[in-house]
Amino acid sequence: GKSDMTVKRKVACGRTGTDRTGLRTTGKRGVKKQRQRLHAQKKKVKSTVKGKVVKSALEEYRKRQGTDHTEDNLRYMLGVSSQTESSITRQILNYNRGRKARDLPEEEKAKKEEKSVFSEKDFRTFEKEYFGNPQ
Repeated sequence: GKSDMTVKRKVACGRTGTDRTGLRTTGKRGVKKQRQRLHAQKKKVKSTVKGKVVKSALEEYRKRQGTDHTEDNLRYMLGVSSQTESSITRQILNYNRGRKARDLPEEEKAKKEEKSVFSEKDFRTFEKEYFGNPQ
C-alpha cells in the first residue's frame, strides 16, 4: 500500500499535483488545460451581476475612446520660445549630410607634377661615374 505521508498529501492538496486553491499545478503536465480553466473562471466572475458596478453608457464610451492631446501639444510647441542658433543647425545638417557617400566632395584630380631632386647635370655625372665614358 501507500505510505501515510502520500495519502495525507493527496488529501491536503485535493487533486494530485495541485495546491489547495486548485489554481496552479505543481507538475509540468496539464498546464494548458489549467490555464483554460482559470480563464473560464475569470469570465464567470465578470458575467455575474453580484460584483458588477453599474456605469453609464457615456462613461463607458469615454473610457474606450482615446484622449486627444493635439491641443496640449500645440500649446506647448507654440509656448517654447527658445530657438537654436543657425550656426548650430547648419553644423548638425552638415554632419548628417556628410555621412553618405554621395554627399562627399570630389577629390581634386589635378595633381602637381613630381619634381626630381636631381638635375640633368647630376644624372650625367652619375652616368659617367657608374657606366664609364659613353662612346
